Order: sequence, then structure tokens, then C-alpha cells
Amino acid sequence: MDATLKRITDFAWQLNYGDLPPVAIRECKRRIIDTLACALGGFDAQPSKIARAIARRVSSETPARILGTLELSSPELAAFANGVMMRYLDLNDATGSGGGHPSDMFAALLAAAESTKSDGKTLITAAVIAYELYLGFFAAIQVRDRGWDHVVYTVLAAAAGAAKIMKLDHPMTASALSLALTPNMALEVARRGELSMWKGCAGGNASRNALFAVQLAAEGMTAPESVFEGENGVWNAVGKFDWPPFAGHDRPFRIADSRMKFYPCVYPGQSPVEATLAIRSQVDPHDIEAIVVRTYRSAWYEAGSEPVKWAPTTRETADHSIPFLVCAALLDGKVDAATFSAERISDPRLRSLIHKVQVIHDRELDKLQPSRNPCRLEITLKNGAKKLSSVDYAKGHVKNPASDKDIEVKLASMSNGLLSPAQVTELLDMCWRLEELDDVGELISAMRIGRQK
Repeated sequence: MDATLKRITDFAWQLNYGDLPPVAIRECKRRIIDTLACALGGFDAQPSKIARAIARRVSSETPARILGTLELSSPELAAFANGVMMRYLDLNDATGSGGGHPSDMFAALLAAAESTKSDGKTLITAAVIAYELYLGFFAAIQVRDRGWDHVVYTVLAAAAGAAKIMKLDHPMTASALSLALTPNMALEVARRGELSMWKGCAGGNASRNALFAVQLAAEGMTAPESVFEGENGVWNAVGKFDWPPFAGHDRPFRIADSRMKFYPCVYPGQSPVEATLAIRSQVDPHDIEAIVVRTYRSAWYEAGSEPVKWAPTTRETADHSIPFLVCAALLDGKVDAATFSAERISDPRLRSLIHKVQVIHDRELDKLQPSRNPCRLEITLKNGAKKLSSVDYAKGHVKNPASDKDIEVKLASMSNGLLSPAQVTELLDMCWRLEELDDVGELISAMRIGRQK
């Protein structure tokens, strides 16, 4: 077994609930609430309906349920369907700098926990492990720079968490991690050009693949023991790297480092939206001559470097377009799910304004990365006046954290029309006392939507 695989297997296999400090447990609960909110918000989306249609065709001796409908499926296809719902709105947590969305992993962890009738403490432990590996992997190497998608982090870390839930021994856990990576190195083409539905489905697919890898390992399937450092392994694909130190011994757990979102768009769009809304009352869109958005390299690359960002035709491209987001915020005074309707995307007023936007990679702002997500906005009016706005820490950043109330309101908002107020209250209560639940299935049951699709 190569040294990197052994290190992460040791960590995942050895960590137990008793090792977790209260802050890690609390941050886990906050992220579960946030992720379930996102799943409810994405319930009616077309990709979610497609995923549910596939999942409901399959049965299993150890089933897991689809969120909302509570229909039974196999654990891995329930994970896929639930993961698509969690991710669709682009409202779940993020790493910043192109590192993806750690909470995608809850799709795998919830399905694994329900199918094994695991308790809340087990789910919390698995989630903390998964976040530690996801964010550690991202800190070690940015796979996007070599053409790989960030769900490479997801599939490895979700497998580690699911292996913990399914009580795999050390050799089986190592096999599960190798089986997660070896066949599932995803391509970053999913994030370039005109974006398709798959942009929001790749994380759910990674959770599906992670859970399948764990199931295989649990039955005794072996896998390459040098998946990282061996010939033609991960190092060969993305470059050699050193895994950073794990939590413990006075090092905080990384789960607190993921950044929550309050606008349903790419994380590098959070700061431009906030900066725009801060000065919108000072600007009449008809009087605008030019708009300049200065941002850091990864934000520019992901949301402002391609011509298609000035002419999006899909929701997925629009929510990854700084020009579109800034113009929508100026015209509407908000950015929410309705911002990305087909009618809004093709609105002539927005199309006219978007061509006045310039997105600039500012190397001075690179120096503030990765601890900040900075944006500098300058709007020039036809009379020559300039309106300036800047944001360094968007709401939900660890330096501008969301309150518990913020997250609860997010859940209530996303569940409007799907769950009753009493159901929302019950669901929140279960999440906040998750460690007391004997069966995580209780949490899934609390999410039954009255109308079914």
C-alpha cells in the first residue's frame, strides 16, 4: 500500500465519535441543515426528475429512500438522485477557488446510513471524516489545473465516510478508496463552455460511484494498492503532492472551513452579487456606460473568461457567469431561483446591459487568495460619475459566517410549498439533536413531501 493511501486510510479507520470536539459536531449539523435545504430547493428541477425516474426503477435488499418522495431504490441510485437535488441550485457549500462542493457527499453518507440503519453519531463521524479528506485533498492539489473535475475529491472522501458507516476493516477501507479513484477520474470539461445539466449532476454521480466502491470492497473486491503513488496512478494524472496534516493534536477539523452560499450561483459569483446589491440603489441601469468587475484568477477563469458567459442560453451557464449575475442583480435587486428562468436569461434588457460588463483578472486580488473571495466593482455612468463597491468575504465565508438562524431560514425558504411549517420544525429539531437519533432513517422520513413528482 502506498504511503498516501495508508495515511488517509489510517485516519478514516481510526477516527471515532469520541474524538470529535463540540465545534466539529455543531458544524456538521449546520451543513446537514444547509444541504437538506438545497435538496428541497432542487426537488422540482428537470435533472432531479430524471434522476428520480432512473432510481425508482431499481430495488434492493438493503434499500435507501429518495428524499421527498421516500420511494425505495438501491443505496447508490438513491445517492445519485438525492445528490442531484442537493446540487441543482448551486446553493450548497463550497471551498472557493474551484474546489467544488463538499456537501455533495451527504448524498452518499445519508444513503449508506439509512441502508445500514446507522445512528446519528455514526453519520456525524462519517461526515467529519469525509470533509477532512475532501478539503485536505483540495489543499494538497488543485486537480482542475490538470483538466480533472473537482468531483475527484468527492468520490474519494465520500467513499471514506461511507466505509466508516458500513464498518469496513482497514484493508477493505483502503480498497474502497482505491476503487473510488481508479475508475472515476472525472473530466473538467463539465465546467467549460456552454454548461449542461451534468454540471449539477456530477457530484451526485461521484456519490453514487463512491457508494458502489464501498459496496464492492465490503464484498471482498480488491483494488490497486498504489493508487496515488504507483505507476500511472493519481500522481501521474494530477502531479505529485504531499497530503497536509490531519485534524487532531490541536489542529481544528476542516469541516468548519467550507463556505456556505446565499445566492444560487457559482461561489466566485457570491461577492460580485453582494457588491452589486450594495450600490444598486445609487444606479439607474439606463444611465450605465460601463461595468468593470475585478476578481481573482480562479473566479475569472470559472465565471468570466469565456465569451459564452456574455451570452448564456442555459441555467447552468447563467449561474456560472459573473456578467449575467451582476446584471441580474442590478435589474432585479436580487438573485434567486427565478433569476435563471428561460425568460429571464433571454430578456433583451439584460442582454443589452451584459455587453457593458468587463471581467478582469486582477493579480493584486490573487494575493488575497485563498483566505478571501475578493471582488472590486466599478460602475461608470454616462455622466462620468463612478460608483464603487468591494467585498472580501461574502456572507457564509468563515470570516463572515452564517448564523444558525440564517441556515434555518434558508431551510424554511427552500421548503416553502413542499413541507408544512410543522414538518420544517420537526426536521430542524432532528438535525440539531442528530447525535440522539438511533436511526438516520427518521431524518429521511421527516422530509416526505405531500405532493409527489
